[in-house]
Amino acid sequence: MKNSNYRNARQLAMLIPGLLGGMAYGQDTTLPTATVVVTGSLLKPGNEGSAEQAYRVPSVYSRGPLGSAKLQDIPNSMMLLPEALIENTQATSVKEALKYIPLAQFQEQQGSEVLRPATRGMQGSNYQNTRLDGMTIFVTGANALEQLQQIEVFSGLPAAVYGPANPAGTFNFVSKRPTSEPLRRVNVGYDSSSIFTGHADLGGKLGDSDVVGYRLNLLDANGTAFVANSELDRKLASLAVDVHPSRDTTFEFNLSSYDLTQLGYPGWFTYSQAITLPNAPDPKKVGYGQSYAGVDMRNQSASIRLLQDLGSGWRLVLGGLSQGVDRNINTPVNVITNSNGAYTSSLANGFAPHFGTTSNIAYLNGAFKTGEIGHDLTLGSTGFRAITKSALNTPTAANVLLGTASIANPVVFAQPAAGFPDVADQYRSSIASQQGINISDTITFSKEWSVKLALSQDWMKTASFGKTGAQTSYYTANGLSPMPSLIYKPRENVTTYLTYASSLQQGDIATTGLNANQGMPPYRSKQWEAGLKVALSKLDLSLAVFQLERPFAPLASSGSVAQTESGLQVNKGIEATAVGEISEHLVVYGGITLLNPIMETTGNSLTNNTQYVGMPKVKSNLLFEYRVPATPGLVVSFDWQYTAKRPGDDTNMFWTPSYNVVDLGARYLTRIQGKDTTLRLALNNLSDTHYWSTIGPSTITGANSGSMTAHLGAPRILAASASIDF
Repeated sequence: MKNSNYRNARQLAMLIPGLLGGMAYGQDTTLPTATVVVTGSLLKPGNEGSAEQAYRVPSVYSRGPLGSAKLQDIPNSMMLLPEALIENTQATSVKEALKYIPLAQFQEQQGSEVLRPATRGMQGSNYQNTRLDGMTIFVTGANALEQLQQIEVFSGLPAAVYGPANPAGTFNFVSKRPTSEPLRRVNVGYDSSSIFTGHADLGGKLGDSDVVGYRLNLLDANGTAFVANSELDRKLASLAVDVHPSRDTTFEFNLSSYDLTQLGYPGWFTYSQAITLPNAPDPKKVGYGQSYAGVDMRNQSASIRLLQDLGSGWRLVLGGLSQGVDRNINTPVNVITNSNGAYTSSLANGFAPHFGTTSNIAYLNGAFKTGEIGHDLTLGSTGFRAITKSALNTPTAANVLLGTASIANPVVFAQPAAGFPDVADQYRSSIASQQGINISDTITFSKEWSVKLALSQDWMKTASFGKTGAQTSYYTANGLSPMPSLIYKPRENVTTYLTYASSLQQGDIATTGLNANQGMPPYRSKQWEAGLKVALSKLDLSLAVFQLERPFAPLASSGSVAQTESGLQVNKGIEATAVGEISEHLVVYGGITLLNPIMETTGNSLTNNTQYVGMPKVKSNLLFEYRVPATPGLVVSFDWQYTAKRPGDDTNMFWTPSYNVVDLGARYLTRIQGKDTTLRLALNNLSDTHYWSTIGPSTITGANSGSMTAHLGAPRILAASASIDF
């Protein structure tokens, strides 16, 4: 099967350009001999977020809770990652893309494709912090970048804008929309891991009218990853259709199915408080994972949105989404048993094999005046119903045990005699629902002064169930989340602001004490943020200073007392970003986050006032692109990612080393036989740095009853691709 998929992917990568060329021009589909013709400068003006526009995007794409404000005027720290940057860096996963956003972090779960994105050093969740076109989705499954137009990252507390969630910001994935002009683009790629990729991106109108437009993305990628005897297989089919029954009305339809299989990749490591994590080894070494073990996931979604212009500057959006995520996770878990790196390896088990969600949005945006005072008003509602299923048959530890080895000498193990854990039989283990209404009004008193008042009222329910279907716990709660802002603009292109936020988050299910298996009240996080945004003619700069507090509920000290909220994480920091042209030929995209994440009142003297495990005090990423004047169409790039040392345990007894990762790249815009072509080449992780990409906490409450987790970063990889417009 592996060799067959490999051949199929390679054949697809070779045949798609010829097939589409024939479709577009009615010619023979035999691949012609390439003739390269270099013409004048191809760096003509492009669309918002394009490389020609230095990746600058002036506003969020989706109509909704942020109203009609430009990014420059939103009194919150935000950063947008456009499609062009994703394509030019040849990123193929959310993990690879997020490294370019210095405001963002992520916590890997059961592999590089299963992660929770976050901001400001706070933990994200499975679904509360992620959205697709404004509607809630589960993120801890496979997510295809090839269907996205951009990723919008809102830092900090989101509740007053997006509804109650972990205080880790909001990540909105925006789907590609139909194009006004015909688009026939094919991308073929290869990397030194021997992975071949074929991707077709087709768009335009159906017929001669402007009534129906479409955008179709098809992807097939297959091959051996950076570890011998491993396999990566990705398949995507996504379709976006826009229907315009009238000039002021648009229906957006989206269908997507994405399948991902990863076998043989390194497993992840876990260790207890008594263990010192060794330095990261070479991830290419065979034995940290097993060729038969990994993840097999499918992410399917369907959505519809109505966009209606009501006249006089008023606009309405209504939307609904349905998503199903299936996961068969059998990644090796390497449990480190001593500080010399000895470990016991087992297949992962007990992770949810299915997530399902239905979510909705409804927003009315408009601007008006009361006398001399201007208003930019948003009224809306957003909510979801999220279902988690668990495996009915849980294997014993002996049935998934692989064997013992060490980080210095990993071992290839035979498959367990009992086979893989069974995830086919499932039961519904939890249902979480949330619905809220929100209102915001940006009140403009003069050119210089304005105030934004945002408020959300939300209702939350969570129920848990046992294998028999009996309800084991239930809670319901509601509350307000306000977020007022004071905005001062000394000049048209300069915005300063001060924002306070008080944000709800669904409470945990108590695991110990008198209230075990019962829902706890919602947590309330608080944040102060002061910011500066400057929009120069070709460069956008931003700076934000913040203090963010979130509570925790440490485990109960005994069965005679209840588990209640008492711990507190206090994160103080600075975020700075720059996007645009530094000079005529030099482009920058990136920034830096300075963070001081401290645990307070943990109830444990060993962990009180310690730095939050796995979070660095400095994290930065700077991407530079230089347009070579002497060679029109040639762009060279340099990306530098830096992460400072991180505490490896709750007590800060040891630290993992800081690391630098440098990527070099080049792309060349030319014409081959009359077709616009972009050739890309990148050498990622130039020095082949070995590092832990994420260090994860145990209980994050100071109780130290769980295990920390560690995941390996990717090694040096050479990637090449060609994009051809037919």
